[in-house]
Amino acid sequence: MIGPADDFAACTPDPPHPGRELVVMTHGIASTRFFLTPLALRLRRAGFGVRLHGYPSLWWSNRTFGRSFAALLRRLGERCDRLHVVGHSMGGIVARCALEEELPPNLGRVVQIAPPNQGSHMATRIGHYHGHPLWDAVVVAPHRLIAPTLDELRDTPDSFVRQLGPPPPGVDVGVITASHDNVLHPEQTHLPGAADEVTVAGWHTGILWKRDTATQVASFLQTGAFNPAITPA
Repeated sequence: MIGPADDFAACTPDPPHPGRELVVMTHGIASTRFFLTPLALRLRRAGFGVRLHGYPSLWWSNRTFGRSFAALLRRLGERCDRLHVVGHSMGGIVARCALEEELPPNLGRVVQIAPPNQGSHMATRIGHYHGHPLWDAVVVAPHRLIAPTLDELRDTPDSFVRQLGPPPPGVDVGVITASHDNVLHPEQTHLPGAADEVTVAGWHTGILWKRDTATQVASFLQTGAFNPAITPA
């Protein structure tokens, strides 16, 4: 069995970035940090140091991943002058959990890309099959698709993600919504207390590879606001 610490340790951080801003990026459920590579390369060209963070997203809970992510942010914060966080999909929820655990003293800004802040109707729909003998035998047991994390992302009023609090005081969070998201309704990305929100053309995962996404992420990290001149096609 792979533990959270094992997967975290396997992802070697960038060298220290004295005098530079470091962006720590993390992925969503059933994904890997390699999906973040195109966005990471564009942010590097914009002058940021970038660290891609992976974790075994189908195991344990958002709180567990959040605690480990908070510890990682603490360590990486010692390697740079300013630390930013970017999370895609469930990675944005893991980031929220981490910041509830501990705030790095040099924390800059946070960007969530297609985050299920109000839960996901798809997570609820998949969860309805849980408990059916055939589904559990063919899908759940061999593939572990009904993960604790997925159950926590339902859009029901009592779900874990719907109980999370607003961003900590003084933390600027920007939310990017995909215009044609196949996993979330647009309103499900909304985060009360967010500093800014914007929509970028694309679908749930494909938005990571759009140039406009990188431009908007860089804009928010640098200024605390998205660029209103960029509109979804």
